[in-house]
Amino acid sequence: MLASLTLFPALTGCAEPDSTVAAGAARVAAVGSALGLGLAPSSRHDLANGCYALRSVARNSYVARGIGGYAARAANLGDADPFFMKPTALGKYLFHDRHASYLAAGSLLTLGGLLGAAAVAAPSDAAEWIVDTDADGRFTVVSASSARALAVHPLNGQLVLVDPASAGDAARFVFEAASGCAAFPEIATNSAGAPFTGGGAAGPVLGFADVHAHVSATSFLGGAHHGLPFHRFGVLGALGDCTLSHGPGGLKDVVGSFLAADGLPVHDTRGWPEFVDWPAARSLTHEGMYYKWIERAWRAGLRLMVNNLVENETLCALQRVASLRPLQNCNEMDSAMAQAQLMRDLEAYIDAQEGGPGRGWLRVVESPAEARQAIGDGKLAVVLGIEVSHLFNCDVQSGFPGCDEADIDEQLDRLHAAGVRQMFPVHEFDNALGGNGIFDGFALNLGNKVDTGQFWQTYDCPEQDYFYDAGAILLSALPPGAGDDPLTALLIAQAGGALPLYPPDRKQCNARGLTALGRYAIRKMMERRMIIEVDHLELSNKAEVIALAEQQTPGYPLVSTHGGHGGLTVDQARRILALGGLIYPYKGNGKEFKEALDRLAAIRNDASFFGMGYGADTNGLGAQAGPRGAGAAPVSYPFTLFEGPDWGPQFAGIAPVTFDRQVSGERVYDTDVDGMAHYGLVADWVEEVRIEGGEAALTALYSSAEAYLQMWERTLDR
Repeated sequence: MLASLTLFPALTGCAEPDSTVAAGAARVAAVGSALGLGLAPSSRHDLANGCYALRSVARNSYVARGIGGYAARAANLGDADPFFMKPTALGKYLFHDRHASYLAAGSLLTLGGLLGAAAVAAPSDAAEWIVDTDADGRFTVVSASSARALAVHPLNGQLVLVDPASAGDAARFVFEAASGCAAFPEIATNSAGAPFTGGGAAGPVLGFADVHAHVSATSFLGGAHHGLPFHRFGVLGALGDCTLSHGPGGLKDVVGSFLAADGLPVHDTRGWPEFVDWPAARSLTHEGMYYKWIERAWRAGLRLMVNNLVENETLCALQRVASLRPLQNCNEMDSAMAQAQLMRDLEAYIDAQEGGPGRGWLRVVESPAEARQAIGDGKLAVVLGIEVSHLFNCDVQSGFPGCDEADIDEQLDRLHAAGVRQMFPVHEFDNALGGNGIFDGFALNLGNKVDTGQFWQTYDCPEQDYFYDAGAILLSALPPGAGDDPLTALLIAQAGGALPLYPPDRKQCNARGLTALGRYAIRKMMERRMIIEVDHLELSNKAEVIALAEQQTPGYPLVSTHGGHGGLTVDQARRILALGGLIYPYKGNGKEFKEALDRLAAIRNDASFFGMGYGADTNGLGAQAGPRGAGAAPVSYPFTLFEGPDWGPQFAGIAPVTFDRQVSGERVYDTDVDGMAHYGLVADWVEEVRIEGGEAALTALYSSAEAYLQMWERTLDR
């Protein structure tokens, strides 16, 4: 019915039924006539991402832009200035006119000394409006920045700002569906086809799981991270130039310099729409999880995500100096709480884009039952986890703990109330609970000295049959050029003193064991039915946590979702699976996923439902997958998921979804060239998995959300 209309010309940069566009079009269809024009929406949320004209109740005329601002003088709908209604939050909007300008509460004086509404070139506080309905179903439009109502001047119909309490009919409007809106700048999913729904409450869910993501890492490391997963002004506010964050040419990006393979901090700072150097698989201090990129992954079948709230106080304190942010709060627990709220805000923002509360495709969940309901409705269920070195504020300084049992109880309650359900007891550095798993031979040892007052005390890693390798060769002297990047130079300066002498030819494991406070914390996590992560624990700490889990009746499931940081023996892996836990690998490319699946399938426990997802660690300073390289069968664009001989019987009745190359602004991405440049390339990665592993790999992948939920249910049902 709407195919002949041009309600959203070039809005998404491609000819796809993008969810926000499709939702806006559906709402127009619901209230429209055969042509979908001239009728009003029934609620303020119906306006989301739709094209509407604004008609004054007092003058019964339409708003159009002219010299000196906007006025309600147009007699016909066709003469009106249509506005694309971009939600900034639930009930709040930008009015984007056909000249690509924005209706704003201006400073222009009109007849009688009233402030008039003006056209501005870019979104701003003055361009954000609260839209609501009155008792008669008419709409009011109030400036979010000044709390003044939009109204028509009684003499000439000009739009002015007045006191809402006394405005009367002059501040009442009707929205009527229109055509001819200018495209609002936004990133596309470049996909066609409806995401699947069903399953969950009464049967297994269909979909894959990312069990280690960092959507909320926006304030991570004292300003090291640039970009946001969402912004009230869309991509314009979320993914702009990073000069303010990283300095001219990226020279203030000390964490990025530290992580760069070539040691060079310099990068092109331009973001939307050019995206010259970022996002990219090797660019780990720029946003990689913008919500439209996550949406593309959801459309490919992502149905469960664990978002780990993350911070590192030591690195944050160093970066905030370089970023000139001395007041940046680097407390890890405070940062985690702020990030938990950000995830709720993201959920509400997506709801706003899709037409109202509960309408969005993402839900933050706190139980397996909530997750099953969300997935059954075709949504992405997001579980909150936490990955910090000072969990419960339990740091350690020169051997003295920074917390006690009462602190653990209080902070555990605080996290649980915020919705956190999955926990890493340790992260990059030792803490009052135990020792961290060593996987870096130099820089993190310096960090441990700065954070705890001590370098790692170690022992030779045992000769074992390893599922994930343990330890690292530790340096006993500064290597040439060690202080060339600013962050390492700061670490060296603050660590002070010579490095300890370590064996030059044997991998070292951390000698710090699980402490009495650590055992107390693990028992308390079990009492609260938390999902407990063993990754980042030192090898012997893992052994003790596994033993504690085996002493429970029934045995307590544990998870390894982060590539086994610190090492994991084959025996430990088998015992985790025997407890009803799960092991999902770090996300490699499609070929590496197939290799990891073969290794895991060889030790699978048939008593538990089997699936294998991944932990991408996107936004977490973790390396992202590169291309599969020479000799790999290329991904052929466009590609279609959920149909063809590699898709098993569980996909019968699932409508196919087709993906073209992902386009962000002026950048076109290709997984065989860019790898995991940003999270939207997960869809392309699924096609890699199909090419490399066929039906068996796809079955394991799309069973991974169900496997996670069954593990979570075993954690609770005790």
